Amino acid sequence: MFSILCAARTIPRRCIGSLYRPFNPYLSRMPETRSIWKPLVWIDCEMTGLNHNSDRIIEICCIITDGSLGIVDNNCYESVIHCDKSTLDQMGPWCVEHHGSSGLTQKVLDSNKTREQVEEELLLFIKKYVPEPRTGILSGNSIHMDRLFMLKDFPRVLEHLHYRIVDVSTIMEVSFRHNPELASQQPKKSGAHTARKDILESIQQLRWYMDNYFKPPRSSDPLEKRTISDAAGEDSKQLDDEHDYKRTRQD
Repeated sequence: MFSILCAARTIPRRCIGSLYRPFNPYLSRMPETRSIWKPLVWIDCEMTGLNHNSDRIIEICCIITDGSLGIVDNNCYESVIHCDKSTLDQMGPWCVEHHGSSGLTQKVLDSNKTREQVEEELLLFIKKYVPEPRTGILSGNSIHMDRLFMLKDFPRVLEHLHYRIVDVSTIMEVSFRHNPELASQQPKKSGAHTARKDILESIQQLRWYMDNYFKPPRSSDPLEKRTISDAAGEDSKQLDDEHDYKRTRQD
C-alpha cells in the first residue's frame, strides 16, 4: 500500500528472482520444523479504497523474515481476490488510475479466488513458518490500515498473529522529528503500489533505519541509567507543577 524504495542496501538478485515463483498451495502444507528467530510477518494489501467498512481487499502479499530481516526461504505468498465489475466501478479516481495502470484491475476481474480461499491459503503459509500462535509480529508500512481491513476479511489470520505490530511508518515519522537531517537522506518511494513490491521496499526501509538510525547493539556509548518509569514520573511531575502554577496564577 505504501511503497518505500531503499537504495542503500538491496536484496540480492537471486533472492528477488526466487520471489517470482508462483505460489504452490500444496507446498504450504509441508511441515516446517526449524524455528525462526523473532519472526516478522510482513503483509501488504491493495484495496478498492480506504473505507474499511465498505471497501475490500483485492490483492494481498505476505513475506516472512526473521528478526534480522532475512527473508525466510526466499518465499512469499501472494494472491488476487475476485471482485465483480460493479464493485470496481465504485472505486475512487486514485484507485482507478493506479490499479488500472498496474494491471491489478484486470487481474481482479480474471481471478477465481474467493476471500475465504485466500484466507485459508494465507493462514497455511504463515503456519508453515510460524506454527506457534501469537509469535509472529504483523509488520509493514502504515500496517494499522491493512490490519483494519484484515479484521473484517481475514480474522483467522490475525487471530494467529501477535497483537503487537511493527509499523515502519512510525519510525519514519519519529525520525523526521528526532533527526531531520538524517531523515532527509532516507530512500525515496518508488510509487509502484503493488503488494509484493511494497513489502520488499518496506523491509529495505526498516533495514536502512537499523543500519543508519538505530544505536548499534555493541555500541560502547554509555546507556542512560534511568528507567522508562523514572523518566515518565519526572515528566508527570513537571506537568503537575505546571498545572499548579497556572491554577495559582488564576487564583
